[in-house]
Amino acid sequence: MGGGVGSSELTVNPDGTVTAVSGAPDVGTGTLTVVAAVVAECFGIPIERVHLVAGDTDSLPNDTEAGASRMTNAAGHAAIAACDQVKEQLAPLAAAMLGSESARWSNGGWSAPNGQHVTLEDLAGEMIKPGDPQAHVKLTIQVPGGKEPERSVQAAEVEVDPETGQVRVRKISSAQAVDTIINVTAHQGQIEGCVVQGYGYAMTEELAIEEGRVLTAHLGDYKLPTIMDIPPLITVNLPGEGEGPFNAQAIGETPVVPTPAAIANAVADAIGVPVMQLPLSAERVLELLDKRPLPVPSP
Repeated sequence: MGGGVGSSELTVNPDGTVTAVSGAPDVGTGTLTVVAAVVAECFGIPIERVHLVAGDTDSLPNDTEAGASRMTNAAGHAAIAACDQVKEQLAPLAAAMLGSESARWSNGGWSAPNGQHVTLEDLAGEMIKPGDPQAHVKLTIQVPGGKEPERSVQAAEVEVDPETGQVRVRKISSAQAVDTIINVTAHQGQIEGCVVQGYGYAMTEELAIEEGRVLTAHLGDYKLPTIMDIPPLITVNLPGEGEGPFNAQAIGETPVVPTPAAIANAVADAIGVPVMQLPLSAERVLELLDKRPLPVPSP
Protein backbone atom coordinates (compact mmCIF):
# COMPACT_ATOMS: atom_id res chain seq x y z
CA MET A 1 0.00 0.00 0.00
CA GLY A 2 1.63 3.21 -1.19
CA GLY A 3 1.92 6.40 0.81
CA GLY A 4 2.65 10.00 -0.06
CA VAL A 5 1.08 13.43 0.26
CA GLY A 6 -2.60 13.64 1.14
CA SER A 7 -4.63 16.85 1.36
CA SER A 8 -8.07 17.49 2.80
CA GLU A 9 -10.34 20.45 3.56
CA LEU A 10 -13.43 20.09 5.74
CA THR A 11 -16.22 22.43 6.76
CA VAL A 12 -19.04 21.63 9.15
CA ASN A 13 -22.05 23.56 7.89
CA PRO A 14 -24.79 25.15 10.05
CA ASP A 15 -27.26 22.46 8.94
CA GLY A 16 -25.02 19.67 10.23
CA THR A 17 -23.80 18.54 6.84
CA VAL A 18 -20.07 18.36 6.08
CA THR A 19 -18.38 19.72 2.97
CA ALA A 20 -15.26 17.73 2.12
CA VAL A 21 -12.69 18.86 -0.45
CA SER A 22 -10.08 16.30 -1.47
CA GLY A 23 -6.90 16.86 -3.41
CA ALA A 24 -6.84 13.24 -4.57
CA PRO A 25 -7.27 12.66 -8.31
CA ASP A 26 -10.00 10.13 -9.12
CA VAL A 27 -9.17 8.38 -12.38
CA GLY A 28 -12.16 6.08 -12.18
CA THR A 29 -11.27 3.94 -9.17
CA GLY A 30 -13.78 5.57 -6.81
CA THR A 31 -11.28 7.48 -4.67
CA LEU A 32 -13.64 10.38 -4.00
CA THR A 33 -16.41 7.99 -2.96
CA VAL A 34 -13.96 6.47 -0.49
CA VAL A 35 -13.19 9.93 0.91
CA ALA A 36 -16.89 10.65 1.39
CA ALA A 37 -17.39 7.29 3.10
CA VAL A 38 -14.43 7.91 5.42
CA VAL A 39 -15.74 11.34 6.42
CA ALA A 40 -19.23 9.95 7.01
CA GLU A 41 -17.81 7.18 9.20
CA CYS A 42 -15.67 9.62 11.20
CA PHE A 43 -18.66 11.85 12.00
CA GLY A 44 -21.21 9.06 12.31
CA ILE A 45 -23.51 10.57 9.68
CA PRO A 46 -25.06 9.15 6.50
CA ILE A 47 -22.86 9.51 3.44
CA GLU A 48 -25.65 11.58 1.84
CA ARG A 49 -24.86 14.36 4.34
CA VAL A 50 -21.30 14.68 3.05
CA HIS A 51 -20.93 17.19 0.21
CA LEU A 52 -17.88 16.07 -1.71
CA VAL A 53 -15.83 18.49 -3.83
CA ALA A 54 -12.96 17.43 -6.11
CA GLY A 55 -10.26 19.96 -5.29
CA ASP A 56 -7.87 21.55 -7.75
CA THR A 57 -4.41 23.03 -7.28
CA ASP A 58 -5.93 26.43 -6.45
CA SER A 59 -7.74 24.99 -3.43
CA LEU A 60 -5.29 22.33 -2.21
CA PRO A 61 -1.67 21.32 -2.80
CA ASN A 62 -1.10 18.89 -5.62
CA ASP A 63 -1.54 15.27 -4.59
CA THR A 64 1.36 12.90 -5.28
CA GLU A 65 -0.27 10.69 -7.91
CA ALA A 66 -2.88 8.04 -8.57
CA GLY A 67 -0.93 4.80 -8.43
CA ALA A 68 0.79 2.18 -6.28
CA SER A 69 -2.43 1.33 -4.41
CA ARG A 70 -2.06 4.59 -2.49
CA MET A 71 -5.26 6.55 -3.07
CA THR A 72 -7.41 5.10 -0.27
CA ASN A 73 -4.42 5.19 2.08
CA ALA A 74 -3.26 8.76 1.44
CA ALA A 75 -6.60 10.46 0.77
CA GLY A 76 -8.37 8.49 3.47
CA HIS A 77 -5.86 9.24 6.22
CA ALA A 78 -5.84 12.92 5.22
CA ALA A 79 -9.62 12.99 5.59
CA ILE A 80 -9.42 11.28 8.99
CA ALA A 81 -6.81 13.79 10.18
CA ALA A 82 -9.04 16.68 9.07
CA CYS A 83 -12.08 15.17 10.81
CA ASP A 84 -10.14 14.73 14.06
CA GLN A 85 -8.91 18.33 13.96
CA VAL A 86 -12.41 19.72 13.33
CA LYS A 87 -13.76 17.70 16.26
CA GLU A 88 -11.09 19.21 18.53
CA GLN A 89 -11.77 22.73 17.27
CA LEU A 90 -15.51 22.37 17.91
CA ALA A 91 -15.10 20.79 21.35
CA PRO A 92 -15.06 24.20 23.18
CA LEU A 93 -18.34 25.16 21.46
CA ALA A 94 -19.85 21.86 22.52
CA ALA A 95 -18.65 22.36 26.10
CA ALA A 96 -20.17 25.84 26.21
CA MET A 97 -23.48 24.51 24.86
CA LEU A 98 -23.47 21.75 27.50
CA GLY A 99 -22.50 24.13 30.31
CA SER A 100 -19.28 22.26 30.95
CA GLU A 101 -15.59 23.11 31.04
CA SER A 102 -14.76 20.38 28.52
CA ALA A 103 -16.30 17.97 26.03
CA ARG A 104 -14.99 14.99 24.13
CA TRP A 105 -16.14 13.40 20.88
CA SER A 106 -18.14 10.19 21.28
CA ASN A 107 -21.15 8.52 19.65
CA GLY A 108 -21.68 11.03 16.85
CA GLY A 109 -21.31 14.12 19.01
CA TRP A 110 -19.63 15.54 22.10
CA SER A 111 -20.06 14.35 25.67
CA ALA A 112 -19.35 16.37 28.80
CA PRO A 113 -18.05 14.94 32.10
CA ASN A 114 -21.50 15.60 33.60
CA GLY A 115 -23.01 13.04 31.21
CA GLN A 116 -24.72 15.46 28.87
CA HIS A 117 -24.35 14.94 25.12
CA VAL A 118 -24.89 17.04 22.00
CA THR A 119 -25.00 15.71 18.45
CA LEU A 120 -23.13 17.17 15.51
CA GLU A 121 -26.37 18.35 13.92
CA ASP A 122 -27.66 20.05 17.10
CA LEU A 123 -24.33 21.75 17.75
CA ALA A 124 -24.13 22.96 14.16
CA GLY A 125 -27.64 24.40 14.22
CA GLU A 126 -27.11 26.17 17.52
CA MET A 127 -23.45 27.24 17.56
CA ILE A 128 -22.00 27.26 14.04
CA LYS A 129 -22.35 30.27 11.77
CA PRO A 130 -21.40 30.47 8.08
CA GLY A 131 -17.66 31.07 7.76
CA ASP A 132 -16.95 30.02 11.36
CA PRO A 133 -13.18 29.28 11.46
CA GLN A 134 -13.65 26.71 14.22
CA ALA A 135 -15.79 24.64 11.85
CA HIS A 136 -13.18 24.61 9.12
CA VAL A 137 -9.82 22.91 8.63
CA LYS A 138 -7.40 22.59 5.75
CA LEU A 139 -4.34 20.37 5.97
CA THR A 140 -1.74 18.41 4.05
CA ILE A 141 0.02 15.42 5.59
CA GLN A 142 2.64 12.88 4.58
CA VAL A 143 1.12 9.42 4.83
CA PRO A 144 3.57 6.51 5.20
CA GLY A 145 3.28 3.51 2.94
CA GLY A 146 2.09 0.23 4.39
CA LYS A 147 4.58 -2.41 5.52
CA GLU A 148 2.11 -5.29 5.58
CA PRO A 149 2.47 -7.38 2.38
CA GLU A 150 -0.52 -7.75 0.09
CA ARG A 151 -1.59 -11.34 -0.47
CA SER A 152 -3.71 -13.02 -3.12
CA VAL A 153 -3.90 -16.64 -4.26
CA GLN A 154 -5.91 -18.07 -7.13
CA ALA A 155 -6.90 -21.37 -8.71
CA ALA A 156 -8.19 -21.98 -12.23
CA GLU A 157 -10.22 -24.79 -13.75
CA VAL A 158 -9.55 -25.41 -17.45
CA GLU A 159 -10.46 -27.71 -20.32
CA VAL A 160 -7.93 -28.56 -23.06
CA ASP A 161 -8.98 -30.05 -26.41
CA PRO A 162 -6.15 -32.49 -27.31
CA GLU A 163 -7.13 -32.44 -30.98
CA THR A 164 -7.07 -28.68 -31.52
CA GLY A 165 -5.05 -27.37 -28.55
CA GLN A 166 -7.84 -24.97 -27.63
CA VAL A 167 -7.95 -24.01 -23.96
CA ARG A 168 -11.15 -23.05 -22.23
CA VAL A 169 -10.99 -21.52 -18.76
CA ARG A 170 -14.10 -22.71 -16.95
CA LYS A 171 -13.68 -21.02 -13.59
CA ILE A 172 -11.29 -18.87 -11.56
CA SER A 173 -11.27 -18.58 -7.77
CA SER A 174 -9.50 -15.65 -6.14
CA ALA A 175 -8.77 -15.33 -2.42
CA GLN A 176 -7.19 -12.19 -0.99
CA ALA A 177 -6.33 -10.92 2.46
CA VAL A 178 -8.40 -7.85 3.28
CA ASP A 179 -9.70 -6.12 6.38
CA THR A 180 -12.19 -3.27 6.22
CA ILE A 181 -13.77 -2.87 2.77
CA ILE A 182 -14.71 0.79 2.47
CA ASN A 183 -16.35 0.72 -0.98
CA VAL A 184 -17.74 -2.76 -1.58
CA THR A 185 -18.59 -2.26 -5.27
CA ALA A 186 -15.25 -0.68 -6.17
CA HIS A 187 -13.35 -3.29 -4.15
CA GLN A 188 -14.97 -6.13 -6.08
CA GLY A 189 -14.48 -4.24 -9.33
CA GLN A 190 -10.74 -4.02 -8.68
CA ILE A 191 -10.53 -7.79 -8.18
CA GLU A 192 -12.54 -8.50 -11.32
CA GLY A 193 -10.52 -6.03 -13.37
CA CYS A 194 -7.28 -7.65 -12.23
CA VAL A 195 -8.54 -11.11 -13.18
CA VAL A 196 -9.58 -9.88 -16.63
CA GLN A 197 -6.11 -8.39 -17.19
CA GLY A 198 -4.44 -11.58 -15.99
CA TYR A 199 -6.67 -13.66 -18.23
CA GLY A 200 -5.68 -11.57 -21.23
CA TYR A 201 -1.99 -12.03 -20.45
CA ALA A 202 -2.46 -15.78 -20.12
CA MET A 203 -4.78 -16.44 -23.04
CA THR A 204 -4.94 -13.81 -25.79
CA GLU A 205 -2.53 -10.89 -25.51
CA GLU A 206 0.90 -11.17 -27.14
CA LEU A 207 3.23 -8.35 -28.13
CA ALA A 208 5.14 -9.81 -31.05
CA ILE A 209 8.43 -8.07 -31.88
CA GLU A 210 10.75 -8.91 -34.76
CA GLU A 211 14.08 -7.11 -35.24
CA GLY A 212 12.87 -4.29 -33.00
CA ARG A 213 9.60 -3.84 -34.89
CA VAL A 214 6.25 -4.40 -33.18
CA LEU A 215 4.19 -6.75 -35.34
CA THR A 216 0.98 -6.61 -33.29
CA ALA A 217 0.48 -2.92 -33.93
CA HIS A 218 -3.31 -2.74 -33.57
CA LEU A 219 -6.13 -4.39 -31.62
CA GLY A 220 -7.03 -6.59 -34.59
CA ASP A 221 -3.88 -8.59 -33.84
CA TYR A 222 -3.35 -7.79 -30.17
CA LYS A 223 -6.50 -9.45 -28.90
CA LEU A 224 -7.98 -8.10 -25.69
CA PRO A 225 -10.43 -10.40 -23.91
CA THR A 226 -14.12 -9.46 -23.99
CA ILE A 227 -16.84 -10.22 -21.49
CA MET A 228 -17.69 -13.31 -23.59
CA ASP A 229 -14.24 -14.75 -22.80
CA ILE A 230 -14.19 -14.26 -19.04
CA PRO A 231 -15.18 -17.30 -16.95
CA PRO A 232 -17.18 -17.21 -13.72
CA LEU A 233 -15.18 -15.75 -10.83
CA ILE A 234 -15.43 -16.90 -7.23
CA THR A 235 -14.18 -14.26 -4.78
CA VAL A 236 -13.13 -15.08 -1.24
CA ASN A 237 -12.14 -12.18 1.03
CA LEU A 238 -10.16 -13.33 4.05
CA PRO A 239 -9.32 -11.40 7.25
CA GLY A 240 -6.11 -9.41 7.00
CA GLU A 241 -4.22 -6.63 8.75
CA GLY A 242 -4.44 -3.53 6.63
CA GLU A 243 -2.76 -0.21 7.36
CA GLY A 244 -5.16 2.02 5.46
CA PRO A 245 -8.13 3.89 6.96
CA PHE A 246 -10.00 1.65 9.42
CA ASN A 247 -7.43 -1.10 8.69
CA ALA A 248 -8.25 -1.24 4.99
CA GLN A 249 -5.83 -3.22 2.83
CA ALA A 250 -4.74 -2.47 -0.73
CA ILE A 251 -6.51 -4.40 -3.50
CA GLY A 252 -5.80 -2.37 -6.63
CA GLU A 253 -3.10 -4.53 -8.22
CA THR A 254 -2.42 -7.69 -6.25
CA PRO A 255 -5.02 -10.05 -7.80
CA VAL A 256 -3.56 -9.57 -11.29
CA VAL A 257 -0.33 -11.32 -10.28
CA PRO A 258 -1.48 -14.95 -9.76
CA THR A 259 -4.03 -15.19 -12.60
CA PRO A 260 -1.68 -16.05 -15.49
CA ALA A 261 0.22 -18.55 -13.34
CA ALA A 262 -2.99 -20.18 -12.09
CA ILE A 263 -4.22 -20.68 -15.67
CA ALA A 264 -0.81 -21.90 -16.90
CA ASN A 265 -0.46 -24.34 -14.01
CA ALA A 266 -3.96 -25.70 -14.62
CA VAL A 267 -3.13 -26.29 -18.29
CA ALA A 268 0.17 -27.92 -17.34
CA ASP A 269 -1.67 -30.20 -14.95
CA ALA A 270 -4.18 -31.11 -17.67
CA ILE A 271 -1.63 -31.94 -20.40
CA GLY A 272 1.24 -33.22 -18.27
CA VAL A 273 3.80 -30.76 -19.68
CA PRO A 274 5.17 -27.61 -18.00
CA VAL A 275 3.99 -24.33 -19.52
CA MET A 276 6.86 -21.87 -19.93
CA GLN A 277 5.45 -19.32 -22.39
CA LEU A 278 2.28 -17.24 -22.67
CA PRO A 279 -0.25 -16.65 -24.09
CA LEU A 280 -1.69 -20.15 -24.42
CA SER A 281 -2.65 -20.11 -28.07
CA ALA A 282 -3.95 -23.32 -29.62
CA GLU A 283 -0.77 -23.63 -31.70
CA ARG A 284 1.43 -23.29 -28.63
CA VAL A 285 -0.58 -25.87 -26.70
CA LEU A 286 -0.39 -28.35 -29.61
CA GLU A 287 3.39 -27.97 -29.60
CA LEU A 288 3.39 -28.77 -25.89
CA LEU A 289 1.18 -31.79 -26.45
CA ASP A 290 3.65 -33.10 -29.01
CA LYS A 291 6.37 -32.92 -26.36
CA ARG A 292 4.58 -35.15 -23.91
CA PRO A 293 6.66 -38.15 -22.92
CA LEU A 294 5.47 -41.44 -24.34
CA PRO A 295 3.76 -43.70 -21.82
CA VAL A 296 5.95 -46.40 -20.36
CA PRO A 297 4.57 -49.82 -21.31
CA SER A 298 3.53 -52.06 -18.47
CA PRO A 299 5.92 -54.91 -17.74
